[in-house]
Amino acid sequence: MPGKSDSNDRHAGSESAELRMEPLRRRAATALERGLTFVEAHGNPFSRLRVQVLLEAVPPDRGIDALSARQNRDGSFVRLGQVLPGALEADLAAAGVPDPLLGTFEALRILSDQRGLHAAAAEKAVDFLASVQQEDGSWGPEPGDRAAEEGVEGVRLFVTGCLTGLLGGTRFARPQLLESAGRYLAAEWKPERIVTGGWADLAAFASYFANVPSDASEAALEWCGRELERGFRAGHFDARETLRVLRSCNVMALPGASLGIQELLSTLLGEQDEDGGFAAEEPTGSAGRVGPTLDAMLGLLALCRHGSGA
Repeated sequence: MPGKSDSNDRHAGSESAELRMEPLRRRAATALERGLTFVEAHGNPFSRLRVQVLLEAVPPDRGIDALSARQNRDGSFVRLGQVLPGALEADLAAAGVPDPLLGTFEALRILSDQRGLHAAAAEKAVDFLASVQQEDGSWGPEPGDRAAEEGVEGVRLFVTGCLTGLLGGTRFARPQLLESAGRYLAAEWKPERIVTGGWADLAAFASYFANVPSDASEAALEWCGRELERGFRAGHFDARETLRVLRSCNVMALPGASLGIQELLSTLLGEQDEDGGFAAEEPTGSAGRVGPTLDAMLGLLALCRHGSGA
């Protein structure tokens, strides 16, 4: 049995971790203020509302209502330009992802970030996705000549994996919807895919295996954890991208990875640019940096909330 000294050591370790976190929390508070200034300067009215919801300046229901106003009658959403870096969004559109599907993907991600996957808008979105799911269980570019182009199957995997992970977090997705998508993803899964496939493939598989029951989940998530850490430490993924994967899995750690809260928080703080935004290399300019900045702010908040477990 653990002795009194063991208990004291754990208590001292907890206090030490809390002391190390406190300066990072103060820096994070300043970074959030600077991020708010950037979004208010460069975002559209919906972006500005989102950042106010994120910082709990307005009730979450206002954000859900504003998002619902952008929903089409068939349950899809208009393209929002709110979630993905502008370059990635442009790549998905160029590969043939239809605008209603891209908008619905963005909307479900926003609802997930706001813990709003219970909302009526999410139920309508699920109905839309069920109506456009392809025969092989995937979502993405329409089958045809474009499907033979290089990179399109990677786009299909990214959209399907991320969407299926989001659907696994709702109570509206029927089992057959998830099972059909799961068969497609299981057929695509192999460890080599995430070793060589980059961030998008890793994000897709991690989101799926973390949110939808599968016999392969345990082993697959260990692979995802190892590759996420390897990509982060090698500089292939920045802290914001790393945290997006973790948050899509609804965790701050994956099996197989040893990334700490303090390390991720310190690195993420260092990625903020002088103007308060993130993703300075974004080729679409300040407007294209609003989504990544909101994403980074969500990461800062998640890390600070989990900081006592660092």
